[in-house]
Amino acid sequence: AASLSDIQVSNGDQQARITLSFVGEPEYSFTPQGKRLVALDIKQTGVLQGLPLQFSGSNLVKSIRAGTPQDTQTLRLLVDLTEDGKTRAVKQQNGANYTVVFTINADAPPPPPPPPVVVKRADPPPVMPSRTATSGRNPFSSSGHERQTAMTSSQPAMTNNQTVTRPAARTVSADDKVIIAIDAGHGGQ
Repeated sequence: AASLSDIQVSNGDQQARITLSFVGEPEYSFTPQGKRLVALDIKQTGVLQGLPLQFSGSNLVKSIRAGTPQDTQTLRLLVDLTEDGKTRAVKQQNGANYTVVFTINADAPPPPPPPPVVVKRADPPPVMPSRTATSGRNPFSSSGHERQTAMTSSQPAMTNNQTVTRPAARTVSADDKVIIAIDAGHGGQ
């Protein structure tokens, strides 16, 4: 039967390694006792000295203590964790000596909740009093007392059947460039 000779602990906030050193090949098992407690069962008789091992509590392993074994041929170590974690074990041989490295990884924390959506009502724009238009007022003057502008014609008034023909200022040739300008926004006036 193997004999446990040493326990070494490397304790971090997201991962811990517990290395058990043995003289002879060990028989062991480990079982989670919930997400924050792991039981390590080692086939060995005797009493473990130096337990419990207490840690600061700011890293993953809080303590290692003796537990109640399944039978008289087994020792039980209980590893208390500060966070939920998962355990795996690897056995290594060096001559007649063996080490079993238990690696405990903290479960990934759940993603933070999305920030709350804040709905803010936009204040309506202030209502400005509208100015009423006065008829016959010139919008380009400041006082409104100026005279109204009217269109007059110096040609004699025409009767219904008369047409007026005016000569063109010049004649149009085929090489002339025609430019059509559209003045938008004035309603054709």
